[in-house]
Amino acid sequence: MEENKELQLNLSEETIKMLEEYATLKGTTPEDVAEYIIYEFLRNQLHVIERRSEETGVPVEELVNMQFCKILTYLKEKQA
Repeated sequence: MEENKELQLNLSEETIKMLEEYATLKGTTPEDVAEYIIYEFLRNQLHVIERRSEETGVPVEELVNMQFCKILTYLKEKQA
């Protein structure tokens, strides 16, 4: 896997709102939270996401966005 592969996020309004709420809760910016999720979680899962994309025919970008939302939901629930 390419180490510096760029991830394209296309987040829904609901996910953006959740991202902003979580950032406020943590006292940081939404960009910092997104970067944290990308580097600590998604980057390590990318090879699995790519394989899943090949198996299902769902675009990698769509699967990445879905996983980003799941991780953000997990972090919010863990914080509560």
